[in-house]
Amino acid sequence: MAVAEAPTTHDYEPIVDREFAEIFLRNVDDPIKTHVMGMFHGWWKVAPEDAIEQYLDLFRSQPGAEEYLAQRHLPEPLSLDDLASCAPGSLGHAYRSFIVDNDLMANLATNYRQLHDHLGSQGALDRMPDDLRYAVVRGFMIHDFVHTITGNPPNVRGELTVAGFHFAQMQYPYHAFRLAVTTGHVALVNPKGIVMVMDAFCEGWMRGRSAKNIHFEKWEQQLDRPLVDIRSEFEVEVTP
Repeated sequence: MAVAEAPTTHDYEPIVDREFAEIFLRNVDDPIKTHVMGMFHGWWKVAPEDAIEQYLDLFRSQPGAEEYLAQRHLPEPLSLDDLASCAPGSLGHAYRSFIVDNDLMANLATNYRQLHDHLGSQGALDRMPDDLRYAVVRGFMIHDFVHTITGNPPNVRGELTVAGFHFAQMQYPYHAFRLAVTTGHVALVNPKGIVMVMDAFCEGWMRGRSAKNIHFEKWEQQLDRPLVDIRSEFEVEVTP
């Protein structure tokens, strides 16, 4: 049976911008060194209009998204002092322990919000819909809450598992890029990482799919709730 020839440049119109594809390949070369955030910010200028619309439709179709988007909840970042009085076993206590034990910056979301506003003022995000602009800022704000609730540490395996969980509950382009870049890296550069990467992504994806959506909650207002009750209510399975 004859093998069909690849289309030539004369009869094939690329969909993915080729300059952006080069940036994607640089991320595939070394996902940790480059990080997908720069690629995520740069995509909107060259993104196919249909892809943007599909992402927006996917986001708005999530149960609870309408109220979440209408409220535009963006509280001031918590400080460690705000969390000091939270009782052991509570979400606030576990969240504070996660920040302190892993030497993480408590104002990470503030820094990202400033960067996001700066990029917006420069026109870099002009084609990003307002609803998705809000969602990415709020998403970074609760990222460490997702770590805390799901029980995943901030190492490579834990971050990939959380990325799979995020992606399962919020089919957002940032997490799609993380999946594409990481699987591209192990496919083309580091095959020994295939098992760990796929185990982590698939574990996070399946647990995110089976749990109730935790992304639309105002966790800053639920700090005193027992963490075990939250996991039970949202049906979040935690790895020992």
